[in-house]
Amino acid sequence: MKEKWTADFSSIEKSPFIIKTESSYNSYLSDNSLALCLKKPNFIAWVDAPDLDYRDQIIEADFRLESFGSYAAAGLLFRLTGDTYYLALVSSKGYFRIDAVRDSSPHPIIAWTEIAGFDGTKVNLKIIAYSTELIFLVNGRWLGEASNDLISSGQFGFALASYEAPPAEKENENICRAWLDYFSVNARTKTVEENYRKWKNSADINAESRLRLAETFAVMGKASLALDQLSKAWTRREEAARSVSATYTEIRTRKELLLAGRMALKLGQYREAEEFIDALLEQGYDNNEGKEALNEKVRILGELKKFAELREFFLKHSDILNKNSDMFALVAQSHWEQNDYASAAAAWDKAFKVDKENGVYAVNSANALELLDKKEEALVRFLEAGKLFLRQDNQAELSAMVDKMIIIGEMNWEARALAGKWAFSTEDYDRAESELAVAERLRRKLKPMPAADPAVPYLRGLISSLKRDYKSAVSFLAESVKIAPDYGLFRFKLAENTIYLNYGSYNPQFADEMRIALDLMEDPGGQMANYAGTLLFSFDDFKNASHFFEKAVSADPENIEYNTNLNKCLMKIL
Repeated sequence: MKEKWTADFSSIEKSPFIIKTESSYNSYLSDNSLALCLKKPNFIAWVDAPDLDYRDQIIEADFRLESFGSYAAAGLLFRLTGDTYYLALVSSKGYFRIDAVRDSSPHPIIAWTEIAGFDGTKVNLKIIAYSTELIFLVNGRWLGEASNDLISSGQFGFALASYEAPPAEKENENICRAWLDYFSVNARTKTVEENYRKWKNSADINAESRLRLAETFAVMGKASLALDQLSKAWTRREEAARSVSATYTEIRTRKELLLAGRMALKLGQYREAEEFIDALLEQGYDNNEGKEALNEKVRILGELKKFAELREFFLKHSDILNKNSDMFALVAQSHWEQNDYASAAAAWDKAFKVDKENGVYAVNSANALELLDKKEEALVRFLEAGKLFLRQDNQAELSAMVDKMIIIGEMNWEARALAGKWAFSTEDYDRAESELAVAERLRRKLKPMPAADPAVPYLRGLISSLKRDYKSAVSFLAESVKIAPDYGLFRFKLAENTIYLNYGSYNPQFADEMRIALDLMEDPGGQMANYAGTLLFSFDDFKNASHFFEKAVSADPENIEYNTNLNKCLMKIL
């Protein structure tokens, strides 16, 4: 195998790439170039060179891309082994990306990154692959670098990808087309190593190119790589500025310092983040970057637990800072750490007002109010949080606050009802019954009496049913239906327990109530109808049972159990 060679596209026999035509694409040679055309959108295809296998190499290719007004990309596969390879693409919109594809599943190494001054047509792509290090240049300009050890060696391919169909007015037999005009490989060890070292930290690398790559890494969540590119960009600027008059702030712009601060914060490098943000704020904050930096400063002070400084900083800049829930929560924490519980409660209340789905803010406010001996206000916050946690099925937070809530809300019927609902959700039925019973007694003593909560008798009815006390169950469930007559689940459970209570004198009219209950439910699904049918089947009410089995099958036609039950029921009727 030659260490250095250039592809010959003068004939099919001389071409290192396999020229072929498929239903979705075709390839051919034309004027000493390799053409690749796609026939359908949202598709990728390539032609490969199976007899060439290299590890360390310099790949260089000239290609043209015609997208017919759509969105397309062309590029190279390298270190191709089966369904695993690297894929470098340049798009018609002037962007570049590199993916590591393993078993046909792509993993971005560098996501789409803008190429400065590129028109999206003629491309010179150069790839330096040295061990696990990869460097990419387009039209002689450094675009990016990455380290990846997924694939050590392999073959080549010329690829074309389509991301959308061309506009209707530009209909063409092909969706997009690309020509590979030149392709060469240099695998001479010394040359590859020299090129790698030249471009690893070259003075020819434009600082803006590194900044674009840093922004890409930031979007990808690769904070460490983003910071590394920022640092190299600043070093390059500093070197360029040594011979002219330049200040330090000109080397690091506000936008770049903000990005660096956010990346350091994401990495948990709080002191470094503070240094970046402080450097930005020294340049002023009467602009978008400055205002955003003020908010980042609050977060950093919170992470560094500089609560006294955080509180003073917030007071100084409160008219500029974003008033979001995270901001109020940090300020609340700073007040709490300074034992200023009134301000802490007020800030947590503001956080909860902004984010009504975060009950922890309400709990924290309640804790602060309790320390201020404002028990009634604290109880209101506990109830708000508890109802939210119950709806969200957040057992951890609900369990953590219930006992504290009961201490200050011992004589509050809503607090006891909430405790009962929580106990029921944890299957502590004895405590659930006790709390719910106390809740109802407390409610009935109030003048004027508050409106009843239908969930209280409903849960008591379910507990009685579990204990096979169907008489009590029917009594409680009937009460819940009286309070909320249009709630289907309450009526269904009442009908079910009425059947059990009248086990010795079953009446087919009981099924009518179940039918009404299911009709009241927005989406009962097949499971509820199947259960109703099974219950009625056990009482030999095959006619009504078949009605519910048919509803179950209608809801889920492929369910084997539902179909089997329906067939068994129909056999009984026949």
